[in-house]
Amino acid sequence: MRETSRRYYIEHLAVLLAVAGLCIVLLHTGAWMSLSRHIYDRMLPMLPPPDVSDITLVTIDEASLRQIGRWPWDRSVHAQLVEQLDSYGAKAIVLDLIFAEPDRVRPESDAALVNAMAQHSHVFLPVHVSDGGPDGVLLEVMPHTSFARAAAGMGHVDVELDDDGVVRGLYMRNGIGQPWWPHLALTLLDHLSPRGIPRYPAQQDNREQSFGAVRQYYRLVPFNDLTDRVPRLSAVDVLNRRVDPALLQDRIVFLGATAQGLGDLLPTPLAGRNGLLPGVEMNATVFSALRDDLMLRPMPTVWVWGLTLALALITPALLPFVAPRWSIPVVVMALVGILLFSYGLLYAYQVWFPVGPSMLGAMLAYPLWTWRRLEYSLGYMRAALQRLSAHDDLNRRLLKPAPLSRLIELIEASLPITAWRLEKRSVGPKGAVQRETGGAEVPERSWQGNRARYYNIVSGGQRYELGLIWDEDGPAPSHEQWVRAMVARCEQSSSEDEVHYDVVEDHIERVRAQELRQQALTRFFEAILAQLRDGVVIADACGCLLFVNAQASEWLGLPSREMDDTGLLQLDRELILPEDTGGWAAIISEALSTGRSQLECRSRRGLDLYLDMLRIRAGRQPGEVLILTLKDISEVKQAMRARSEMLDFLSHDLRSPMISLLALAERNRQQPASLPDLLTQTEHYARRSLNIAEQFLQLARAEAAQEMDMTPVDMLPVVESAVEQVMEQAQNRQIRLRFEYLPEDDVWVNGNHELLERAVLNLLTNAIKYSHPGSAVDVRLYCETGMVRCEVLDSGVGIEPEFLEHLFKRFRRARSAGGTRTHGAGLGLRFVKVVAERHEGDILVHSRLDQGSRFTLCLPRVEME
Repeated sequence: MRETSRRYYIEHLAVLLAVAGLCIVLLHTGAWMSLSRHIYDRMLPMLPPPDVSDITLVTIDEASLRQIGRWPWDRSVHAQLVEQLDSYGAKAIVLDLIFAEPDRVRPESDAALVNAMAQHSHVFLPVHVSDGGPDGVLLEVMPHTSFARAAAGMGHVDVELDDDGVVRGLYMRNGIGQPWWPHLALTLLDHLSPRGIPRYPAQQDNREQSFGAVRQYYRLVPFNDLTDRVPRLSAVDVLNRRVDPALLQDRIVFLGATAQGLGDLLPTPLAGRNGLLPGVEMNATVFSALRDDLMLRPMPTVWVWGLTLALALITPALLPFVAPRWSIPVVVMALVGILLFSYGLLYAYQVWFPVGPSMLGAMLAYPLWTWRRLEYSLGYMRAALQRLSAHDDLNRRLLKPAPLSRLIELIEASLPITAWRLEKRSVGPKGAVQRETGGAEVPERSWQGNRARYYNIVSGGQRYELGLIWDEDGPAPSHEQWVRAMVARCEQSSSEDEVHYDVVEDHIERVRAQELRQQALTRFFEAILAQLRDGVVIADACGCLLFVNAQASEWLGLPSREMDDTGLLQLDRELILPEDTGGWAAIISEALSTGRSQLECRSRRGLDLYLDMLRIRAGRQPGEVLILTLKDISEVKQAMRARSEMLDFLSHDLRSPMISLLALAERNRQQPASLPDLLTQTEHYARRSLNIAEQFLQLARAEAAQEMDMTPVDMLPVVESAVEQVMEQAQNRQIRLRFEYLPEDDVWVNGNHELLERAVLNLLTNAIKYSHPGSAVDVRLYCETGMVRCEVLDSGVGIEPEFLEHLFKRFRRARSAGGTRTHGAGLGLRFVKVVAERHEGDILVHSRLDQGSRFTLCLPRVEME
């Protein structure tokens, strides 16, 4: 197990290293940067836009070229534009036009433009740092000296193209040898909103100056669509004063060319929707972002590497701790989390983190880990199957089909059949059907008769038909069910013959077969334990219940839903233990100490139980267990009690009259008495013995009878007959008998007339026997709540309250039952109780000492038409 865990962690570490190595390669080579840029381009429209409420674009468009003339224009036209903008009250003017050479043909035009710029005093001109001329020489293209002196400031307008040819950023400082030139938008911002600490200060390089391009402070531009947010005025309309003055008053005006083939047209992330972006609009975008501190910074390389590795490794680090069904959701959540993290940096901190390598690493973690998890699972399955195969002999026998020879052998020996035949449904080499027969010789037509039955069997890849001719008209349901069970036992599952070429499918099929074997074994033992008449409880070493069969659950009052909440120490709540055991904990302690504990106890439901607690070891898990077996010995204990009572009865009640007869004979031998007196006393003792024997015999017959002859019986003649039989006995004791019955009551029951009459007679005899002379015995027959009730009420000696629960047991008589003047075996009321129960009724008693008793025989009433 430790080796398995070690391999698991090694493979986990290998996946982490593979993902980290991939990310390092991607970061070093710049691969998948296109994905990062694509995601960055999709995020730009979701960023907050800068404030452009005071910006206006004046464009040299196609309409201006048509009306003013071909490009280049005379610089006097530009002078007029500056003058018009000045007259409109423009706050600042950015001329996105390079006047690198003087106009030698019309110097007065240059002078007019210089004067206009000087008069406004807030005109800004661009500088272009060339990548190299025809000879590869770097150049700084600057405005002519006169224009440069008149300008309020100058700055470069160069941008950077990414590998995909799209402009996403620029350097805030650029120059040859030293980064002399800030961006034109930065120059404008410093002029309009100066700070004590300059923005993006030039960092002087102390090394020997070179004549290469020196660029500093690369920033990404947060492009946004200015089409509907910034006013666009045509240059010709400004010249002709055909514009709304409010669009120029106190505004920053960016003037540049937008006509096709004229000026810079830049491919930007928004170019797919708005076409190429003119340079003048680019400058306006940079200025608005600078002013609102919205320019985006690429994340430093060290941070990019660290975060890429951290984010990419989150997914492979989490996958081992989630279920396979959650693997893809975890990967998806990781990808969404990386995107949200990158967007959060852009939105809150204006920092761009390229997400391509980390997203690819997170996505690659899933197939890598799935591959290793699958290989690990297959390896474990192979090892588990190998381990299980060493202990599956019983499982294999449970699932292995039985041979047909055993089926035929058992059918011939145990079932009432006349003949059988087994026919293979395939045709042999010579075209003859292969058939086996057995039993008696029967004509062919018998196989088409009512006694013939046929069963289809698939065994060993062959189809068979089993025919049986039963001895009688047909099989009994139990025999038919058993034959079908035999046929099912012989059939072979078709899945055992399937061939699997896929390795995973093959392993799954082998696991499925092993699972079927384990299920068969589990069902086999559960069915056996569930059908046991004994209660079985299995508890582990900590006292947790592992198994409780249905019988134990019923006896211990333990529903299956409470099994998890009940422990071994609580199983005695339905048991009454002998006082000398020391309690339930002592019994458990004895089993733990000696390995076994045995005793007899009773359940609160009145059952006599034999408890056997055995300690055994069941492998590593669950380890040591306690097996409790409960046997119902109520019948045995009842038989023992009946035997003891019988001995008491024989030794006392039956012997007593016999001893009296012997004493009478001995006394008569010593002092002869008159013959009539001798006969009278002899008859008394003989009748007493006969009465006791008759009661005992009647009770034994009532208890032993399995079935009684039950017919509709009218209880009125039954009770009247019993009353007539005790009338003389009552008169001899001067006791009045009163019988009450309502003629409209229908008192029919389903029962045995003789037993019912004897039961009522016993009640009446007892009532007369234990009543005081001169009192009365009331008999009432009536219907109530679907029951016929026969009530016998006396005002005799009564019964002690503590004896009432023993009143209907054998050989039990109350201490108050008449003293020495009454004799009995204690069987009469037991007989009444048995008769009432056999008729699905009951006998009720209510008694008070020295006040009398009331016995009520209750029987289910039946409707008579």
